[in-house]
Amino acid sequence: MASSTKEALSNALKKMLNIKPIDKITVKDLVEECGVNRQTFYYHFDDVYDLLEWVFEEDANRVLPDEIFYDEWRVNVMKFFRYLYDNKTFVLNIYNSQNRSYMLRYFKRRMHYCIHGFAVIVAEGRNIEWSDLEFICEFYAQGMTGLISQWLDLNMELPPEITVDKFMQVLDGSIESMLSRFQKN
Repeated sequence: MASSTKEALSNALKKMLNIKPIDKITVKDLVEECGVNRQTFYYHFDDVYDLLEWVFEEDANRVLPDEIFYDEWRVNVMKFFRYLYDNKTFVLNIYNSQNRSYMLRYFKRRMHYCIHGFAVIVAEGRNIEWSDLEFICEFYAQGMTGLISQWLDLNMELPPEITVDKFMQVLDGSIESMLSRFQKN
């Protein structure tokens, strides 16, 4: 029952985000949409933004892989951009709100996770300090988040393939190159 309630609240939030920004959605709106009471909402979530983070995490777990494989990282990045593009109204209504930091923080955390998984594979057998590996992952995660933010600023007008294609050209081989620069002899 708890899972179905969370899903119902999630679906209500997604439905409302296709109509109005996150700043304008209240717990009252969500419970009325679902036919549950406020106590039920607060049993599962602290506030609308807690629900929002749960929605991001659940969607990402459905769409994005749990593990990054060296030869499939391009596909994984494309899945991320495709998810954003396929949920354009939902994503832009959050991004264009006063609380876009929730979304950007989530994107950065998810990008860091993906890059870290890839970087660990590339760094295997190399003498690279963990702090250097983390620095590289943070550098790329910040860069990716910045590119996503710019794309969202343009209301996702460019097709995601163009953005990703250029991004891939920059990334292709660059993590390997960056790791080799930090390799200790």
